[in-house]
Amino acid sequence: MSGPVAIVGAGGFVGTRMLEMAVLEGCMDVVPVVRSFRSVARAANLGVPHRLGDAASPASLEQALAGCDAVVNLTSGDPAEILRTTQSIYAAARAVRARLLVHLSSATVHGQVEQPGLADDAPPLLDHWMSYAREKGHAENFLRERMADGRLTIVVLRPGLIWGPRSPWVLRPAAELVSGTAYLVGSGEGICNLMYVDNLVRSIAAVVGHPANATGFYHLADDETTTWREYYAALAAGLGVDVATIHRVPGDRYRAGVRGLVEELKKLPPYRWLKDRLPPEAKAAIKLRLRLALERDRPAQRGASAGPAVARDMWHLQTTRYPPPTGRYRATFSLQNATSFAAGLAASLAWLRFIGLDERDGAPG
Repeated sequence: MSGPVAIVGAGGFVGTRMLEMAVLEGCMDVVPVVRSFRSVARAANLGVPHRLGDAASPASLEQALAGCDAVVNLTSGDPAEILRTTQSIYAAARAVRARLLVHLSSATVHGQVEQPGLADDAPPLLDHWMSYAREKGHAENFLRERMADGRLTIVVLRPGLIWGPRSPWVLRPAAELVSGTAYLVGSGEGICNLMYVDNLVRSIAAVVGHPANATGFYHLADDETTTWREYYAALAAGLGVDVATIHRVPGDRYRAGVRGLVEELKKLPPYRWLKDRLPPEAKAAIKLRLRLALERDRPAQRGASAGPAVARDMWHLQTTRYPPPTGRYRATFSLQNATSFAAGLAASLAWLRFIGLDERDGAPG
């Protein structure tokens, strides 16, 4: 590595952890890049100077990346902006003559992995029902088209569900376990394709420090293959939740229900457009109608417990049959998964107790 490493999206979950580990372990010269200073709050205690740069504007970003040898794209946000942001970051990295661009994609571009041995360079599903997965796929294809010219080393990493302290893939299931709304699809035997955040950061660092041109696509995952039942049971045990309270939902097909349909509508651009423009009275009337519809969706019998609101993304994730193979990454960059499932779980549970999410009386908050 011959120069600083720019972290674009340094204010996000992975970006913040990458910055923390770089500073605490002293293993990398980093330049955190954020869109606004409000994004600095998570890592302000580290005392690292941040640069301002709009990831969607090549001219703005070019100034922020000046002098950097490598660029790591960890941006997140509106799926509609993924492709444009990727194009902008690529253009800015080229403009400052960076050696390497590391792009964080996602295993979701493959949908449900139903066959073993999925190739690392397998094309994404551009007709995926999930807008996030579709747009990640379009961003991958944009970079794929530019890999062959050799002007910039481009490494696309495809981790699974990035978990650990502060991760939504810890907070979401933990909150549902505590509230009694957690569920498993079928018997819970689907693959929970986990990637602990510290392992991911080490994997990125290994790519940055690799001396050769390793342009290409690489799957990433933790060493242990964990089922959703095992993951939920481990979280439940650590939170003092009885696993018998976890609901079971059919695994033959996705059944949305009114709650699921409402959640799907909220993700659509027209919903966001209307939300920004409707007067308060209209919003209140719509909320009332939705609440009444949700009430009708509940069991009619007195004392019957309501079933969980099954989210489409979670249903599909829980029905994944095989983990993507990680042999290509291991052969190129060597093993980087220093944190085991047990150690990651302990750190995640400690964080959940710290924020006060624990069922047991007297648990530290």
